[in-house]
Amino acid sequence: MADISRAFLSVSDKSGLKKLAEALAEEDVELIATGGTAVHLEQAGHKVTPVAEITGYPELLGGRVKSFHPAIFAGLLATEKKEDLAELEEQQIEPVDLVVCNLYPFKETVEDNPGDIDSAVEQIDIGGPSLIRAAAKNHQRVTVLTAPEQYDEFSERLGSGELNLQYRQRLAGEAFKLTAEYDGQIASYFAGLTKQKEETNAELNLFPEHISIKGDHRVELKYGENPHQQSSAYLTTNSGLVRNQGQSILLGELQASEELSYNNINDAAAALELVREFSGQPAAALIKHTNPCGLAVSDSPVVAFRRAHAGDPESAYGSIAALNKQVDAALSREITGGRKFIEVIVAPSFTTEAVESLTERWSEIKLLAVGEFSELPESRLEFRSLPGGFLLQETDDIKLSRDNFKPVTEAEPGESEIEDLLFAWKAVKHVKSNAIVLARDNALVGVGAGQMSRIDAVRLAGRKASGRQRGGVMASDAFFPFPDAVEEVVRLGIKAIIQPGGSIRDESVIKACNKSDIKMVFTGQRHFKH
Repeated sequence: MADISRAFLSVSDKSGLKKLAEALAEEDVELIATGGTAVHLEQAGHKVTPVAEITGYPELLGGRVKSFHPAIFAGLLATEKKEDLAELEEQQIEPVDLVVCNLYPFKETVEDNPGDIDSAVEQIDIGGPSLIRAAAKNHQRVTVLTAPEQYDEFSERLGSGELNLQYRQRLAGEAFKLTAEYDGQIASYFAGLTKQKEETNAELNLFPEHISIKGDHRVELKYGENPHQQSSAYLTTNSGLVRNQGQSILLGELQASEELSYNNINDAAAALELVREFSGQPAAALIKHTNPCGLAVSDSPVVAFRRAHAGDPESAYGSIAALNKQVDAALSREITGGRKFIEVIVAPSFTTEAVESLTERWSEIKLLAVGEFSELPESRLEFRSLPGGFLLQETDDIKLSRDNFKPVTEAEPGESEIEDLLFAWKAVKHVKSNAIVLARDNALVGVGAGQMSRIDAVRLAGRKASGRQRGGVMASDAFFPFPDAVEEVVRLGIKAIIQPGGSIRDESVIKACNKSDIKMVFTGQRHFKH
């Protein structure tokens, strides 16, 4: 074991520090501390040696220089080799056996006020990372604590004499992880600062030359997409570059069952993103393999779910459901009624009665409470891994209103058709390309997803709708390359189409719509989803 007779303490977060100091005092460990840490310990009744007494210098530059001195760092970096110990003795420097240090709250500072560069710079810790790295490097002899969560285990091991090398190596790994993430947060912040081009005053490219992405391990999963694939879930944290605020499946609280699978998480995330499109009326979405198989909005959550499930009851068997309102007893009765099977339900919250009803119906159901829905931030980024790298892009969060789409046919859609067109446009954004959505009265009735040709997506959506689409609308995630899709629309009885436009054959598509009295609007926005 590594004996501890001398400890250096310098912490920003003082949680649990008094209790730790008590454990050290019981073992007669000498406490050396900097500024605020020393005051905190002295007020708790502990004998503390100020760092200035060790270095012979007062804290300089408003406390920015405290510990940088051979009396501290030589005491940390000296190994148990005879020549090291002889050199310490010659210079009258005593070894330091324990470092307790955490860092200035840089991440919290820039999250609260990312535009305040002066405050951000002030929260860049210099001495702390140096102390931590020195102690971690010399973990053969020195123990390093970098988080209050580590104090209890350390105190128990200190009292029982179990500060073994394996434990110190684990702490050293956590220490280097902390400093690496800290530097990554700082680098990402500076890379993501809004800058202006001198001539045009336009913002520079959002994507810097180098980025750091932090992921905190959340849960070990039973397996990945298939049983032969291992898997874990990680939660990314915000920085100046990664701005994924708001609801996250990985932050939700399970109300029933003990775990989510890889596919559960993936589908639940897709369901949550879809239902977040509807912030006003109650909405319900059903997802299968990340594609919507049901979606509806209504004045009532019960009616919304009923109509969403009716969109494709066959595909909805074993689906993931998301709702933007609390699941109460009445809604749970609707969900559990009839020949249904729902694997996961995502909602802001669940009443006790709802949990009891749903788990009685399906003992293995997963109920995930994600809290009241927040507004989507103005800019989010998403990553997609590739062999050997990853892609990074802005999330497709662009909004469309009736004020910024363009009617292109002789006949223009009426009020109810506009409402359905906007509903279908929100839905098609969440369908894998090539994507077609058929909707009527604020509900999906047919979806054509992931087809290699657009006309096949139209035909598939029509087969799924099975006649319920007549008098409804169609949304296409990209333009129609040929007027053949309009011929299929005529057969299906669709009255209005919303699509991006932009094909070299737009005029022939418009002409085909006019010939059949079909209304069509262009959005100028494409919604490919691969």
